Amino acid sequence: MTLLRRRRIVVPVGRFDASADRWRDSTRSGSVECAHLTVTTYNIWFNDLYRQQRYRAIAALLSRELPDVMVFQEVTEAALEVFLAQSWIRKHYSRVAVTGEGNYGMLLLSRLPIRRSTYTRLPTRLGRGYLTAEFTINGVDQKIVSVHLESGKQGKGLRARQLSCLFRAFRTDPDVLLLGDFNMRDNENHLLDPRYQDVWPTLRPDESGFTEDTSINLMRYDMKNKHRHVRFDRVLVKGPAWRADGIGLLGCEPITPSLPRIFPSDHFGVLCRLTAQPVSGAPAGRTGWRRRVISR
Repeated sequence: MTLLRRRRIVVPVGRFDASADRWRDSTRSGSVECAHLTVTTYNIWFNDLYRQQRYRAIAALLSRELPDVMVFQEVTEAALEVFLAQSWIRKHYSRVAVTGEGNYGMLLLSRLPIRRSTYTRLPTRLGRGYLTAEFTINGVDQKIVSVHLESGKQGKGLRARQLSCLFRAFRTDPDVLLLGDFNMRDNENHLLDPRYQDVWPTLRPDESGFTEDTSINLMRYDMKNKHRHVRFDRVLVKGPAWRADGIGLLGCEPITPSLPRIFPSDHFGVLCRLTAQPVSGAPAGRTGWRRRVISR
């Protein structure tokens, strides 16, 4: 779907129709029971530099993890074509995608049934917004939100306004996962809503978790010939439904030994594993979650 000027739009959910060999919009939804949830976020960098090889490298590393929900930022039509052509994505995932005239499209891929999805445009100079997917998981309403906020030190004020809009939009929702490229530096951490757990410093407080790290990512260094060490990409968890158990980085190595200065993206991806918690006030006869099995 092409991004529109309206602040919020409903975005269709698509499934791959193997008989027609094409992606089709689908109205199929439903609920799911699962004990564990794996989510990833990846800013895939819109730049043309080795883009086909980079996108395929990202797809390959994600295929080894088969996350339940994956979100991507800086998604162009060229990137969308690569990801939606992957056989494992066509087989297992629904897609929600928005693209536009610029380079700041978003993609969400889910193995779980999506009830509804929307894109919301934020106050922005750079075409930024967030993509929301609504689920019913273990009998509980759950929102998973892909975020891309304003970039640059000069965008700090606008970024604060965007964060305020974001937290206000979900203030009445008890269970929310926010993940994506927040473009925040650590001196902006006070802007985070305290009801949300920032997973990396919670689980790995002694590690930096830099998602732009020029000491490792030589491609990122070569872009501007200067160092940068920041944790822009984050996973935030609100509510009692899930406990974050693990978090790590993706894409920290070159795409091939023959191209030692080309990485999958200028950002590293982030993978987070969560475990369902018993739900208070569950329907009669229901004590909590049951294990969901999906073939890998």
